[in-house]
Amino acid sequence: MRSFVAALLVSLPATAVAQSTEDAERAQIELLRRQVANEVQLAAFNLVDEMVYGWKVSPIFQQPTDVVLAGVTVPVGLGTALQELLENHLTSVLIENPTTNLVLTHCPACTAVIVHSGPKGTIVSRGVDNPEAFERLRRDGSTKHALFVDVEAEGSWLVLRARLTKLDTGLSIVWARTISAAGSAPSLLRQPDDIKSVEDARQEFLDALHDRWPVTVPAKLAVRLYNQAGNNPVNPPPFIWLLTGVELSLGHARAWTASFLLGYGYVPSSFDGFTGEVRIHRLLSGSSRSFTRPDLYLMFGGAILGVRGPSALIFQRTQITTEDIIANIQGNPEPLRVVSALHAGLELRVGNRLGVSLYVETLPANLGSDNIGTYVGLFHSIGTEISVWF
Repeated sequence: MRSFVAALLVSLPATAVAQSTEDAERAQIELLRRQVANEVQLAAFNLVDEMVYGWKVSPIFQQPTDVVLAGVTVPVGLGTALQELLENHLTSVLIENPTTNLVLTHCPACTAVIVHSGPKGTIVSRGVDNPEAFERLRRDGSTKHALFVDVEAEGSWLVLRARLTKLDTGLSIVWARTISAAGSAPSLLRQPDDIKSVEDARQEFLDALHDRWPVTVPAKLAVRLYNQAGNNPVNPPPFIWLLTGVELSLGHARAWTASFLLGYGYVPSSFDGFTGEVRIHRLLSGSSRSFTRPDLYLMFGGAILGVRGPSALIFQRTQITTEDIIANIQGNPEPLRVVSALHAGLELRVGNRLGVSLYVETLPANLGSDNIGTYVGLFHSIGTEISVWF
């Protein structure tokens, strides 16, 4: 096979091989350029959010004030697309946060190129850059401030420089700020309608991750399947249970939890009964619970099962006889059996709201029973559960 590929490459024209190599390099460079552009865009958005958050915490003006966006500049080579994205993002964030008291105003004369002739010569500039000429053109004097935003790349850092100036002859600076962030630092993707500082967002994440409320209420639907003993002609039916109770977190990270459950089981013409269970869960998939991926727990615990009805006969140690079945059919008091059980298994949870578990269970008092066999080792049953937490 290798010799065939080598012969095929040799047979190809040298220009074709070189052309394919150049195309692959171009594709790789283009992919890298897109990745860098995306990271720069997110970092620039993050800097804009940080600037607006500062206005939200400490407003520049005490009352809503009209401000014209004089311009947004971006690093050379990223094109006008990033400039437009930043303008749109800044506008949307300011609209969602009116408490900044900055109201962006549309002012065509502010950004339009005007020509001003005077005794000292002719000046061609934008309106915001030539307040003397701009003052003669504008009819509405309410817009008296302009916002300039410059984003620059300085080494591995992205720097935002912003200034708010009066539209007077001296273009007096009312407010100025420089905000920087390392290009390798992950961007904080904030919601425009609920903008927060980095510290507040971090604390909110930790509070949600640790889930300070230590008590939850689980609801579980469980099915237990018992193995049939080799010499028993009666096949044990499935036992269905509905359980609820409380689950206590033994730490903020929910690495250890303990649950106390009560349940009721019922299958028509088969059995009804009650159960009480105590369980301990240990997190295996990390040091604390996660909201971004499923959590895997090891669980082990014990249960007391009280079963009444025809199916309760399988929990007696001696083999079920014909007399036992006839007595049950004739309406004698239904058999009642109380057994203890120990179980262990795995439980997979999603956001600590939904879960599914698989476990094995043994009945210590029924070891060597003529009615219930074992699956593996000493385990008499296999159980599964679907859980919901409230």
